[in-house]
Amino acid sequence: NEDDMIFFRSDSSLASWGDGEWMRSISPEDPYDKEQNGNVNGFSMRDAAQSPPNDASFGQGAPTQNEAGEEDERDAQGEEDIEMNLVKHLCSTTIDPATDLPTQKLTVMCSDSETLYDFRVDIKQSSIENSGNGAFLTYLGARVLKAKSATRSARLIQEHFIENAVGTQDPLVAESLGGRRMNVTLTGDNLHYNNNSIYWSKKRSEKFIQFQSKVDSSPCSKSPSLGSSRRSSIESFDENEVNCKVHKEVEKLRKKIPDGNRIGFLGINTESDYRPDDNKLFWSYPNTFELGRYGPHKPDDCKINLHFDFKNFIQNYEPSEWSYEVPEPMLNHRQIIDITDDTTGEVHSLAKKHTPIYVNEIGHNPKLHSNVLIRDKNDRSVYYYVCIDKERALKKGDTVELFVDYGDHYEQVRERKGYGRVNTSEHLGGDEEDGTRLKRNFHEREEVEKDISSLKVYEMFHLVEFLTDKIFDPISKSIQSSIPEDDSLRTGQPTPLRWRDLIARRRLHWVGEKLTGRVQAYLADPIVDSSSEFISSIRESLRKWRFASMPPLFNQLNPDLRNVLLGELTEELLYQARSRLPSPLDETVWSNIATDLTRKTAQSMAQYLFCHAGPIDVRKQYLGEDLLKHAKKAAIAVRNGSNAINNLNNNSIPEAAMDNHINNLSFKSPQRNIKKKNLLDESKERMISLYDAPNTIRFGTAAAMADIQAYYDAVELCGIESYYIPGKTRRVSECDRSIVSQYEPDSMNDSEKRSPQFYWMARSIGAFKKGDARVNEKWYLENQVLAIVHILASTCVDWRRSGRENGNGWYSLEKLCREINFDLNNAKRALSRGVVKPTWPESEIAPAYSPALSDDGPTKGPRRGRRKARRRKAASSQRELYNGLDAEFPGWIVKQIQRANSLHVDRYWTHPELIGLRITVRSKVG
Repeated sequence: NEDDMIFFRSDSSLASWGDGEWMRSISPEDPYDKEQNGNVNGFSMRDAAQSPPNDASFGQGAPTQNEAGEEDERDAQGEEDIEMNLVKHLCSTTIDPATDLPTQKLTVMCSDSETLYDFRVDIKQSSIENSGNGAFLTYLGARVLKAKSATRSARLIQEHFIENAVGTQDPLVAESLGGRRMNVTLTGDNLHYNNNSIYWSKKRSEKFIQFQSKVDSSPCSKSPSLGSSRRSSIESFDENEVNCKVHKEVEKLRKKIPDGNRIGFLGINTESDYRPDDNKLFWSYPNTFELGRYGPHKPDDCKINLHFDFKNFIQNYEPSEWSYEVPEPMLNHRQIIDITDDTTGEVHSLAKKHTPIYVNEIGHNPKLHSNVLIRDKNDRSVYYYVCIDKERALKKGDTVELFVDYGDHYEQVRERKGYGRVNTSEHLGGDEEDGTRLKRNFHEREEVEKDISSLKVYEMFHLVEFLTDKIFDPISKSIQSSIPEDDSLRTGQPTPLRWRDLIARRRLHWVGEKLTGRVQAYLADPIVDSSSEFISSIRESLRKWRFASMPPLFNQLNPDLRNVLLGELTEELLYQARSRLPSPLDETVWSNIATDLTRKTAQSMAQYLFCHAGPIDVRKQYLGEDLLKHAKKAAIAVRNGSNAINNLNNNSIPEAAMDNHINNLSFKSPQRNIKKKNLLDESKERMISLYDAPNTIRFGTAAAMADIQAYYDAVELCGIESYYIPGKTRRVSECDRSIVSQYEPDSMNDSEKRSPQFYWMARSIGAFKKGDARVNEKWYLENQVLAIVHILASTCVDWRRSGRENGNGWYSLEKLCREINFDLNNAKRALSRGVVKPTWPESEIAPAYSPALSDDGPTKGPRRGRRKARRRKAASSQRELYNGLDAEFPGWIVKQIQRANSLHVDRYWTHPELIGLRITVRSKVG
């Protein structure tokens, strides 16, 4: 019930509760609109309490060019931004009915001369490509006080003090039963004395302080009923007894001006007291003026982090682009300000009416300059402030796009969008690339499972209640109205079905399955009361979440929506097989043939297991036939490509066909530079040893260095002078695409001592076009065809017939080997070894920054991101963290050793069939 409020107030408050002389200016419908945040008569107490700066366009001193953007540095030095005063009755926001975009007019008052600066904020196409709309600030000019008014105002200001000691001005906080807090402002006729103004004339201020001292020194002040006695005594202070000419002059001027139209610190000026000054420049650094509230705009915008994290996952990570964490906790949890609609995951309509959400960020673009700062008010509301430095001072008519720097806490979103540090430094793709998107999504699914595994019963109850009421019920209703299962239920024009709704509906099903597993753990726990209403309610809701209507729904979807749903199901299946099929659809790990085979295999499984109706045995039969067809087609493509490339002197193959074969078998090489330290320069033979066990290198590096080795072989054979010396050349660029080639050992005895990687090399496609390398057909069949189909088929499908324990003839490894014409014993050995990546064993590349991986944050201001890091402390001595089978590389044993006084972990791989071989990856933060 929004009307049920718990009110808190300071002990020094002088308000008499229930005396009828004041009222709480708070609305259950929109409690935030009534926040005054210390503003009185159009100016801010906080800012007026600062010494008024000189009127040099409100600039003090000469800032450097980067000062306005270096927000964190200023925070570290303890420098605080001084907020300039908005003249509220001269500020407005209008909505264009044609575009639904806001236009904001702002008038700012600053300096002891009380100069007014007028601005307009328009929303239009951003100057940053593919960034949608942006916010543009136009300086409309300045207005200065006329000579007579300026002289009068300056004289009267000098005769006033700022008095904040009146207890009724102390902040009050209300808390709803849901844990949401809000400020409560006390209003009333002369409630705060001095006609509610913090500006007291010197004489009245001195009298009031004397009166307070007298009350505090009286015997009554030492009694137990000090609060009520002191309140009554101070209320007896009669301001009218203080005969102050300055105060009377100010009051006389104020009475001539209607309430709400007063301007200036004392509220004695109107617009007619000003004249335009079109030559006045505007710059504000280090001062700021408020652009507006980013959020929250309504009660549902405040969430505990657990609820937000699940919503963010279900809504496909869209909410994380628009959320902040604020310092104030909520129900003893971290509080997230989320301005997206719970049902759609998109920015809700109320937030779209405010200009701050249209301010774009600078990212890592050195050409962009941040001129907007982010600050929280009361530790719970996020506001944007404009800050213009002197080097970018505005003259009348100038327009500048507003930019904000979200800092490192937004890096995870940048990486998804494709402009994070790792996207540029490591050339990793954004979410438009399937492989990198799946890698990020797999991490998010793992985080969801971790959260579920630690949920207590009451936490799950409130989580399920939130997800059911806010997401499941509205989305189910939307899907039903768009595509009803029964045509007789169709009424009126159907609402177009959104692709986001399908993803959210399926993810609710997936989350429900994981929550159901947690409920089973509750039921097995003797401490948990399995008959409680909490458990019963959870189980009832989770039963509703099952996506039982997916087969009839799938048949009614258009092709685009079908592909969306199949894509989501594909991600689920690949996530299920991730330990045996690493980095799926990553083009730096899998060739084009392999990625195409992975998609087709997973989509066939998704359709027959989840999207088609009919007896399960019949669906498995058709699925088995489909999988064998996909594998056979891929194996034929490998052999055709290998034969064509290995016989380049056959001129019967058209150039376009040859390019197609090369493209099918090639990998995308990481676009990096090979640094000199990686070109171990003792000798050219040392480069060859890089393909053996002691070193771990990327296949793109291998491809480039193999070409270098081939060049040295030619130099040695032909006796020509070398133009390249690894020890002296600074760096070598890698090839764009690579193909795995054959690499034969010198002898059988030598081969027995080598690692499996020794039998293949990645070479640039140029080497194959020139006939200098041959395609390793066996490697492709093992790792890029056989492994994909069999790992997915054996991991994600139970091939037993209904009611039978034994397998059947629908699918088996034997049938797969016959279909692709591959030796069964070789297949078993390959599968026992596990997938051999071109980066074997893979050296992981961590993002340059991710909110999930760092505890660091700005010293001031809200965090924008998901989770804090879970860091491990360094041990004082070396310790063994793990020694056992490696889940990622079947058959291998890995030992993990954490160094003394360090977080670095060294990993050592051994294999029982490779005696004396040990692979080391050192200096990796675990």
